[in-house]
Amino acid sequence: MEAVLPCKNCESETSGKYCSNCGQKTATVRLDRQYLIDESKYTFLHLNKGLSFTIKELFTRPGHTVREFLEGKRINHYKPVLLVFVLGGIAGLTMHYFDYVEQNLTIVGGSKKQVNSVKSAIQWMIDHYAIFNILLIPIFAFCSWLSFKKYGYNYIENIVINCFIGAQILVYTIVLTPVKYALIINGVSPLLATLLDFPSYFLPAWLYIQLYNKQKLSFVILRMLLLLFLFFVFFVILTLAISLIGYFSGFITAK
Repeated sequence: MEAVLPCKNCESETSGKYCSNCGQKTATVRLDRQYLIDESKYTFLHLNKGLSFTIKELFTRPGHTVREFLEGKRINHYKPVLLVFVLGGIAGLTMHYFDYVEQNLTIVGGSKKQVNSVKSAIQWMIDHYAIFNILLIPIFAFCSWLSFKKYGYNYIENIVINCFIGAQILVYTIVLTPVKYALIINGVSPLLATLLDFPSYFLPAWLYIQLYNKQKLSFVILRMLLLLFLFFVFFVILTLAISLIGYFSGFITAK
């Protein structure tokens, strides 16, 4: 018979390897070098297993694995919001290392002031890439919720769906950025290298078609077009609002 001991975390009486009340291990030892080694091993293996499994699934059966996740099959997956943070951080570091701004700057026309403005905007996005992607997800989720509302997933579930879509695109960006850099430094036009971005636009379509595979393909395509239209409208409104705020802020400052 196992001894009943008080949990060192919540003080509930418990037996077995874990506290039945808070879940902490009942056997805790003094922190030492072995503790750090064990924790490091666990963290690395958990990160590697969950991250690699989720990425593999998103590039082999994206819609099916997202549907399974929504229905409760989650233990092997990396948490979707954290997944976007991790991949967004890696993508930002990759673009910074391979000088993404300078790669794409020759595509932009206009005066030196306009080019510098674009450069500053792109650089800000890279410096805050994980946050930038996280902030976009609720907007995409709202548009996808409106577009696919009749198919049964609520707004929060659409946030999760769009986290996985964002993860797909981020992985593609991480892999693509060094390739584009290599092409450009070997004389390929940045505009031509940018054409490599186009396959990433079809990744969400692949996911949605699999996710809603019980619906008619024509209906799913129409809903995706509606999603793009709604996001475009939202983007235009947001751009106008930011422009107006900037204009009136400058006007007030000038006065």
